[in-house]
Amino acid sequence: MASRYDDLDASLELEQQLAAELKAAFEPRGCEVVHHGSNAGSRHSPGGKPDIEIIDRQNRHLVLVEVTKRKGSAADGEFAAVTDHLERKIKEREFDSYGLLYVSPRTSARMSMNFRDLYNRRNERDGRLGRVLAVDFEAIQLMIDKLMTSDAALYPSVRLKQLFEQWDKAVDDARARLLIQSTIFPEDNELADALEEESREFDALRERELKKQLEHVENKFRSHGITGNNANISLVYLAFLRLFEERSQRQTGKPNRFTADGFREWSASVAKTTQRQFENRLVELLLHEIAEEDELKAADLLQRRSNEQFLHNKLSDDLVETLILPVFDNYDFHAGRVDILGAVFETLARRGDKDTRVGQFFTPQQVVDFCAEIVQIRSTDRVLDPAVGTGRFLISAMDAMLDDSDRSSRDRSKIEESIRRDQLIGTDIDEWVATIAKMNMFIHGDGKSGVVSANGLTLGHHPVLPNSTSGINSSVDVVLTNPPLGDTDYLVAESEWERLASVFTAGHWDADSLVVKAETFYNWLGVVPLETLEETQLAKLYEKRDDVQEKIRRALQDTGSAQSTISRLNSRLDAINAEIAELRTKIAQDTVTRRPRGRMLKGGALFIGAIAQYLKAERLPGEKVEWAGGQAAIVVDEAVLNTPEYAHVRDFIRTHFFVKGVVSLSRDAFKYLAHTDAKTSILFLSKKPDMSLSQREPIFYAHAERVGYNAVGKWIGNDLPLVRDFYRYFCSAIEKSYRGKYIDERTALSAAQSVPGHSTAFIARSPEGHRSDRLDFYHARFNQRREELLAKHGKLISFGDVLEIASVKHPPASRTGEYDFAVATRTGTVAYKGRASVAYSPRSLWVVENGDLILSSIDLVHGAIAVAGQDVAGLVMSKEMYPYRVRPGVEAVPEYVQILLRTKAAQEMLYGFATGTSNRTRLESAEKLLEFPLPPLPALSEQIVRAQQLQEAYAQQRRALETIEALGQEAQEVWGPPVDIYSDVDDNSLPVVEAF
Repeated sequence: MASRYDDLDASLELEQQLAAELKAAFEPRGCEVVHHGSNAGSRHSPGGKPDIEIIDRQNRHLVLVEVTKRKGSAADGEFAAVTDHLERKIKEREFDSYGLLYVSPRTSARMSMNFRDLYNRRNERDGRLGRVLAVDFEAIQLMIDKLMTSDAALYPSVRLKQLFEQWDKAVDDARARLLIQSTIFPEDNELADALEEESREFDALRERELKKQLEHVENKFRSHGITGNNANISLVYLAFLRLFEERSQRQTGKPNRFTADGFREWSASVAKTTQRQFENRLVELLLHEIAEEDELKAADLLQRRSNEQFLHNKLSDDLVETLILPVFDNYDFHAGRVDILGAVFETLARRGDKDTRVGQFFTPQQVVDFCAEIVQIRSTDRVLDPAVGTGRFLISAMDAMLDDSDRSSRDRSKIEESIRRDQLIGTDIDEWVATIAKMNMFIHGDGKSGVVSANGLTLGHHPVLPNSTSGINSSVDVVLTNPPLGDTDYLVAESEWERLASVFTAGHWDADSLVVKAETFYNWLGVVPLETLEETQLAKLYEKRDDVQEKIRRALQDTGSAQSTISRLNSRLDAINAEIAELRTKIAQDTVTRRPRGRMLKGGALFIGAIAQYLKAERLPGEKVEWAGGQAAIVVDEAVLNTPEYAHVRDFIRTHFFVKGVVSLSRDAFKYLAHTDAKTSILFLSKKPDMSLSQREPIFYAHAERVGYNAVGKWIGNDLPLVRDFYRYFCSAIEKSYRGKYIDERTALSAAQSVPGHSTAFIARSPEGHRSDRLDFYHARFNQRREELLAKHGKLISFGDVLEIASVKHPPASRTGEYDFAVATRTGTVAYKGRASVAYSPRSLWVVENGDLILSSIDLVHGAIAVAGQDVAGLVMSKEMYPYRVRPGVEAVPEYVQILLRTKAAQEMLYGFATGTSNRTRLESAEKLLEFPLPPLPALSEQIVRAQQLQEAYAQQRRALETIEALGQEAQEVWGPPVDIYSDVDDNSLPVVEAF
């Protein structure tokens, strides 16, 4: 946003206007404002003096104001001068507290870090006076305008003093504005919401800028011959080096050696002999130096032999200073909201186009924080992310646990040490990704990270994790994770499980036992569909027996058949019967071999199976049974919740867990960050101590349409905090329904559905039904709307009561495979699509007839349903289109049914009828829609009137489009007819052009 200070002359106007406005804002509040420059507009303040002073004698507080028009890094050189002004005033000892507002068009990241880490934090450590806040023009204008237009008693001057007491929150210009609001104007909730939204947009912009800059760096790397995996690793190491130095500056006050100035000064301090030894690669030396830090050794980060290089051999100091540091110096990564390690890895993975699991690595922070909040993590919990990615879930969990430790009566330092050392564990199958997660955890304060490279599906039986002597079965309190959204090969996990078993048991199993081991793994995992080898063999033997018996029957009927042939066939039949008997015995005694059917399942489905084994059966002793077990918040591909192929997984979920909540996420939730439009949901589960227990509490369902950034990276808001709040209201209502530890299912459901916001902001549904029933938000909403519709009308009809699937004619076979196609559009018409060649058999196609009600199985949820007119009769439809006709004897008009199904209410319900996870959500079959509920139809005469109105509306629309097209053609004539330069040219008449 533009500020009124932007266009003021720095020497003649800026200080003068700011001083006058500060007088108007603070003098009514008992302060004195002094400008040390000329108020006549001739010059700014002289050297050695601050620009402006705000003297608050009542609260014994002095604030200096230094203002500049220099932007970003151009202003960095003023650090020493402005802090010197403050130090001089502090030496006078006239006040109890001192602050300095540094005002510029935009605060550079370096200036912000220096004020916080090299000045404020040093003074805080040493018990010295003086704090500096950097704010931009927008922030100072916000503060002044609100103070000047408000009653002095509403916002007293003491709040300016309190502003400097929370200096560490002002990590960038957006957070400085938020700090001003929360400290000086805390009563203004509307301003708080607006500034919070601005801060999100600020973060989105910064992240987009960083990714573009990193892509530019990567391009430059390529031009200098810095390519391959070593180049990618080099950039990650450089990012970690920057983070480490920022962290060190914050903790110790020592200047950051990996800024443009800092690296230059440090390099100059290195001995000449060492400089010659490293030959323009001192950055390599700096990495080796920090690798010797005790805390990095303890975390097993950057540990390698002294003669091994971290960086690509062509990456010189000159490139670091010209390409890397100018980018890094624009950001404060350690304190800010930009995930540099994640951004680097994402950029490289995306540019390399190699990693299909990118959606797992880059879970939106809004989703991460929501999951950590919904499970109510405690400081005593052991938290696991078995698909850790860059570590965001564990970092959010650690923050929540440390916050909870503040409320503990135990020794806080010991609690924090335990959290960081023992209670956060994570694995990733990709070794380099696991390393990045360890780096992230280290930077965020987990110095002895429990992150290792391992397959997250194989942690149960064997001591994979650091300092462990066994697997983690039944030992985890909370799981937070976003497993791979696509299909995952579980044979890879099986192979790793077998390898671990052989390593940790030092076993020498023979080949015959391998199948038994695999079956043990799959039985433990519980979600992989298995087939019995003996039953498959038995089915084949039955077919063989039938074939032999048929041959015997024919031989007996053929008087010419030799007896030897019949004897040979009978012997063969006896052998088959013996094999059948042997297999039946094995099956009866359950001494069979089971093996997986196929090799792929959604990652979320597989990890749910493992999580059921990892979680404790009792996390909270003495708690109500549905809340006592270990808890999990897991992001899953929605196919797991709504498609027939995953019915067995939903059965597993309901058997092993109490389902506490299902939160649907929009299709764009992962689009910007992970470049996938997979439809996902968050599952919130509590492990059952006994699988025979039935769930009595209702299930919470909600949908979050806005989850941070849209598909192009623009901040659009976040619905998840509101979902969280409604979930808490829901839980409170459930809690009040208990009588001791007993809860009546109907009473609980009624209480939940009485919470304001039910049916609009969230839906509460009974857990009744078959265990394999759909478990997604849309299905819950469908059932809720159907009940509401029934309550409104008293009775309902079904789509199948009114219409039936139309019998169709198939087109004759086309010699070229080409047909003229029609399609039901989202605008509610059946239109000509064009001529196309298809590989389908004509039996998979059908011919449109006038009056058919036609819908798209893929796009019905978007309104793609219409009645075919004479203009499309005879065109061909694909198998994705379903045709219906009014049932004989039923008084219904198809156009009226079209109107009903194109309403928003119907489309909401249709989402609960469709299945799938991509943009091709579809109806399972034409028969499925026959079950769809409809309100009672009005009288036939009223339907006819509405149908005629619809037909006339579409006719007017067609006429309007035809008029627009005619006008365009007429206007084209003004320019002259278009000429196709090749239309009248014979190819043979074109001249031959000699090569040159």
